[in-house]
Amino acid sequence: MIGKHFVDIQNRNVRFKFEIERNISIIRGDSATGKTTLISMVNDYQSQGRASGVQLSCDKNCVAMVGLGNNWKYFLAGINDSIVFIDEGEEYVSSVDFAKTIEKTDNYYVIATRNNLCTLPYSVDAIYELKCSGKYGSLKKTYNSMKRIYADKFKIVNKMAENDVVVSEDDHSGYEFYQAVTDSIGIACITAHGKSNILNTIRTTHDKKLLIVADGAAFGPEISNVYGLAKSKGYTLFLPESFEWLILKSGIIHDASLADILNEPGDYIDSTEYFSWERFFTALLIRLSDKTVYKYDKKRINSYYISNVNIKKILQDYFEDFR
Repeated sequence: MIGKHFVDIQNRNVRFKFEIERNISIIRGDSATGKTTLISMVNDYQSQGRASGVQLSCDKNCVAMVGLGNNWKYFLAGINDSIVFIDEGEEYVSSVDFAKTIEKTDNYYVIATRNNLCTLPYSVDAIYELKCSGKYGSLKKTYNSMKRIYADKFKIVNKMAENDVVVSEDDHSGYEFYQAVTDSIGIACITAHGKSNILNTIRTTHDKKLLIVADGAAFGPEISNVYGLAKSKGYTLFLPESFEWLILKSGIIHDASLADILNEPGDYIDSTEYFSWERFFTALLIRLSDKTVYKYDKKRINSYYISNVNIKKILQDYFEDFR
């Protein structure tokens, strides 16, 4: 499945309208916030149609996985090209088996849970809270306000200089790139060796001012804990979609279709091929840069990308002063 899909579902008491744009979306929230109501409505419509009193409008089939226990895999084997809603009582969603099972499917998944699903590579932009006003409900991005931290007017190099240490999720090309930047401004850059290690890494950097860099496209499982600690300690988060996405946006790579892809990436990212948007951007950069002077290698940075000119291009949307 690719692209954005709009869901409009209602009964006599409540109406939910929202858009899904990634293969994995997470609905958070305390009890009595409407998560179970939404999924129950999908389940009722699935089993009884309009006789359930539910009206559902979507360009894709919508199904609910409720109360399946150990039978979830058999149920899922018969579902394709659908938006699958999963209630938070389904414990299998946190298993490695579930992650492996859905990785190559052509469905989108909307999962209601209060837990961090560390086996799934979901985006910080795909975590939602269900907001209700009267009888109307919608999904609002939980971390949408973080855009003000890392969006267009965020001056990343200046912000780095205000800190003692930059902590990079990556330990290969991305880390080498940020190390080149920090070397120029006289601060340290360390790697956490993976997103799951960031929390422990920043806990060990006592009394240091930190700027934390990670790929937002797959950082969803870590964000609640890291964001909470960052907020309490005054740390700064820099969470672009991915390092490869930054390069693709920089203008260094020339391709006629690139602007359209970056403008609406969901229209080009097939969930059967790419479990996360980060994987898509990596594959795209490798393909577009192949057999050129800026050939990209995820394991080791091409020196072309760490010239002063190209560092400035890669960080241009977040740039004010680079020395």
